[in-house]
Amino acid sequence: MSIPALDRPAGWTELDGEGKRERLLGAAAEVFSTAGLDASMPAIAAAAGAGVASVYRQFPSKRELLAALVVRRLDQIADAATAAAARDGDRWSALTEMLWALVERQSCDDFLGEARVAVADHAEVQAAAERASEALELLLAAARAEGRLRADASTADLKLLFAATRAAKRVEPTAWQRMLSLLIDALDTQAR
Repeated sequence: MSIPALDRPAGWTELDGEGKRERLLGAAAEVFSTAGLDASMPAIAAAAGAGVASVYRQFPSKRELLAALVVRRLDQIADAATAAAARDGDRWSALTEMLWALVERQSCDDFLGEARVAVADHAEVQAAAERASEALELLLAAARAEGRLRADASTADLKLLFAATRAAKRVEPTAWQRMLSLLIDALDTQAR
């Protein structure tokens, strides 16, 4: 009789460069979400099971680490918008389902709003923001063309939606759901 091996996370030295980067990004997201953006690089290193020098080899500064987290989030938004635009069915449903998924995920990583402000002038963040904006605009244009989305709805409205749902969570942990419902209704030409 053999004893099954337990799945354990790979040790730091067993990871390749991309594995180390991913481990650090995951650890940083956890640390920043609990301790805020003032969390130290040594705390992030400890959470990742790495040395501080290893963190700095991957990310030369906390600013670069924050930028990488923000770029990842913006790329997730761009990918979600592109997938929603390519889906079969009506664009309104694709848009609202995408918004629910993104805002629900945002409720777990709401430090990224503050991080985005901190690194807004970073070249990679600006490029990722442009990609996300373009993908969202294509989806919005398709939903507007169907007539369900308000004719004046824009990507700026979606930025406000994301900010409002983050703020609602600070008032009451589950308030983001109510806020999102209200904001989606405000975008809907067929709302009650």
